[in-house]
Amino acid sequence: MRSSRIVLATAAVAALIAGCGNRHLVLNVDVLSYMNPNVTHAEFGPVPPVPGGVYTGEQEIVKDVEVNLVEGTNDVAKVESVSLKMTTIVEDSTGAGEDTLRVYMSDTSVDPMSTPPVVVMPITLVEGQSDTVTVDLAGDTRVAELFTSKRMRMTMTTALRGPSSGNPLNGRFHISALDATLIAGRKSN
Repeated sequence: MRSSRIVLATAAVAALIAGCGNRHLVLNVDVLSYMNPNVTHAEFGPVPPVPGGVYTGEQEIVKDVEVNLVEGTNDVAKVESVSLKMTTIVEDSTGAGEDTLRVYMSDTSVDPMSTPPVVVMPITLVEGQSDTVTVDLAGDTRVAELFTSKRMRMTMTTALRGPSSGNPLNGRFHISALDATLIAGRKSN
C-alpha cells in the first residue's frame, strides 16, 4: 500500500511539472509534524542569579531525529531553493535572561551537530512577559541539498544565560512552527 502511494505521489508531481511549462512547483513541508510533540515543549530553571549570568552551554532538546521527506520528488524535479521558518513562544515565569535555540540538519551519514546550525534563534527573556519569536532562513544551498534526499537528520539545542541579579530564571518555551518551503523546477534531460 505504501509503495502505491509513493508511485501516485511521484506521478502527480511529474504531471504537475510537465503541465506547468517553466513554472515552479512549490511544496510546503511541516517539519514540526515529524517531531515527537514531547520535544517541542521545554521548561527551564531555576537558573540562579550570578554576576555576569550563568551560561548553560548547548543542551540538546531534540536529539538526532530522522526526518522522512517527500519521496520521489527528486526523481522528477530539481529542488532549487528551500526556506525555513521557525516560531517559538516563550513564557517566562520569573527572572530575566537569554536563550539561543539552534537547529542542525544533515544527511543521514553525518551527525547533525558536526555541521553549522541552519537556524539560530536568539531569545530575550523578560520577567513576567510572554514573547513569540520568529526566524526565517532562505538561500542556504546546503539546506536545499538536504531536501533532495528521502531522509535527513535533525538536532535542536537550547543555550540559556541566566540573570546577573534579581530573581532566578524559570520559564518554558513551545516551538509552534518549523516549516520548510521548497521551490522545485523541471529537471534537465
